[in-house]
Amino acid sequence: MKFDYLKLAEIIKTRRNELGISTRKLAEKIGISHAEISRFENGLKPSFYFIPFVKMCKELDLDLMDLLIEVGLLNEPIDKKYVVKVSNVDEDFFEIEAKNEKEAAMIVAKFIIQNDIIEIDSDKPIDFEVEEIDEENEEEIDEEQKELDAESFMKMQCENCEYYCPYCGECTLGE
Repeated sequence: MKFDYLKLAEIIKTRRNELGISTRKLAEKIGISHAEISRFENGLKPSFYFIPFVKMCKELDLDLMDLLIEVGLLNEPIDKKYVVKVSNVDEDFFEIEAKNEKEAAMIVAKFIIQNDIIEIDSDKPIDFEVEEIDEENEEEIDEEQKELDAESFMKMQCENCEYYCPYCGECTLGE
C-alpha cells in the first residue's frame, strides 16, 4: 500500500473540526505554529515531524497505529496463533489467532467472562499465560498428539478388557 498523505491530512483536519479545536489552539497544545498545522492539513507539507504528530494524534484522540495503517505508512500486523492458559479456580487452554500476546489474552478474557467458561474466584487473581504457536512445528506436534491419543485410547480400552493384566500392563487377548 502506498502512503496517502492527502488522506492523512484530511483525517486530521476533519477530526480537528469535529472536536471544534482551532489550528491555533491545537498548535499551542503541541508546541508548533498554527501555520505549520495549516500547511500540513492543506497538503502543502507532505513531510512532518513525528513527535508533534504523535502529540497531535493524542490531542485529537486518534489511534496512532490505526491511523498509520489506514494511510499506508504501516502494514497491519498479521495474526499469529497463540495458546492461552487461564488459571484461577479452574484451568483451561484456548487456541486463538491475534496480532500479539496482549490481544490474545484480552480476547480470551472477554470470552470467558461473557460466556462463564471457567469457574472464577474473584478473591484470587486470574493468571493468563500466552505462548505463540510456531506454525512450522505445529503439524509435527499435531501428529505426535494424534499418536499419543491413539495410544492412550488403546491402553484405556485394554485396561477395561477382561484379558488385561494389571500387573504387567499387557493385554493377553490372543495368547
